[in-house]
Order: sequence, then C-alpha cells, then structure tokens
Amino acid sequence: MRHLLCSVLSAALLLAGCGDKAPSGPRPLRVGTEAAYSPFEFLEGNQIVGFDADLIRAVGREMGRPVDLQNCDFGGLVPGLQTDKYDAVISCVTITEERKKQVDFSDPYYDAGLIVAVRAEESAIKSKDDLKGRKIGAQANTTGYDQAMLMGGDVKSYKDVNLAFQDLLNGQVDAVINDEPVSRRLAATKPGFKLVGEMFTSEQYAIVVQKGNAALLQEINAALKKIRESGELQRLREKWITKPQ
Repeated sequence: MRHLLCSVLSAALLLAGCGDKAPSGPRPLRVGTEAAYSPFEFLEGNQIVGFDADLIRAVGREMGRPVDLQNCDFGGLVPGLQTDKYDAVISCVTITEERKKQVDFSDPYYDAGLIVAVRAEESAIKSKDDLKGRKIGAQANTTGYDQAMLMGGDVKSYKDVNLAFQDLLNGQVDAVINDEPVSRRLAATKPGFKLVGEMFTSEQYAIVVQKGNAALLQEINAALKKIRESGELQRLREKWITKPQ
C-alpha cells in the first residue's frame, strides 16, 4: 500500500576518547513504523503491537538482534530511513517500481489490495466504478491515494487513514480507498462503515531498507524464510488477520 520523514558513535571513538567500554551485546535493529494501522501496527498503551510488530520482532530474534520499534508519521518513514534514523521500515509498505528507485525491499511477506469503504447506509456506491464525481478520501503517500486520483472524483488526502474514516462517518467524503485488511477491521469494529465491491488491486507488503544495503537485506530475507517455513508467519496471520481476538 503505502509512499514512505519518520549517529551512533563508533566503538572505536568511544574507546579512543576516554577509555569507556563499548556497549555489550548486538546493536538493536532500529525500525520505523506508523502505529495507526490496525491490525498491522497500532498502540496498546505505549506498546506497538500488531501483525507487523510481531513479525519484525521475530525477524530480529532470528537475526540475533533486539528490535527498537519506533512510531512515526507515515510520510516520515522513508526520509528517516535515508538519514539513518532507522535501519529498516515495516508499515504495510507496498512494493512498487517507483519506490524501488528510492529504497530496497525484502521478499514480500503479505499479499493485499485496495477496496472501497462507504457509510453503512450508502446505496448508490457499489464499487470503485461508482466513484466518478464523488468525494474520495485516502491517506497521503499511499497507493490508495494514487488510485483515488484515477477515479475522476474530488480527492482529499489525510495524514492518518483513521481521519479519513472519521470524515467519511461525518459526511465530509463519500468513500475511502484503503488497504482491504485495515478497512475490513475498521468496518468490523466501528459502527457506520461497510465495504463495497471487490479488492481491485493486487499488492505485496515488504520490509524496507536503505538503497544498496545488501548485507542487511540478506539477513532480513534469511530470517523471513525461516519464519515462513516454520509456520510462524501463518500463525501471525491467523492471530491478527483471519482470527483476530
């Protein structure tokens, strides 16, 4: 789905400066995410939880590194990656050719797609084909926004997809285009929404690293392979997506 603004002194410098010992243990894997996208990443108290959160912690475990998962606005994730604030990003980021020019992607870990959400009482909009001339909401810097711009309607962008759904409920927009699993969760847990039509794109989510960071990418892919082959990836899918608590 989504386009991605969410230094460490070397051990040698620390030792040369005053004789302090370098920190023990592996360096944490610093990972950026937007924790406002249930069921993939969201906040429970101060803890970031969800499918992506569990998955990246499992990746860190397989790599032998603790994970420092940091919350950031979606639009700040890739700039944060490019300025070394993060080592990686996981936040329902869809693999696209345009994004490949800026970052490198891991092997895909989730197949997804976009769908239209409307108010529960809406009867005139039955699919994306009914959106011409309508007011459409979508999160900025996402494939949902890109598709909304092709619909021939009046598109309003949002920093947070939850704000788009709030405007939908309040009648400020007629429909929201967003990732199906997230829209389905919102429709199931909050009154006033329904999904119409079918998923109309085929997309894949992947973990993102800096362009050219082949060593880290290889480690992440090796960890993902183990997690997939052990059945853990499917168990996470059942926990968060197909059989949510």
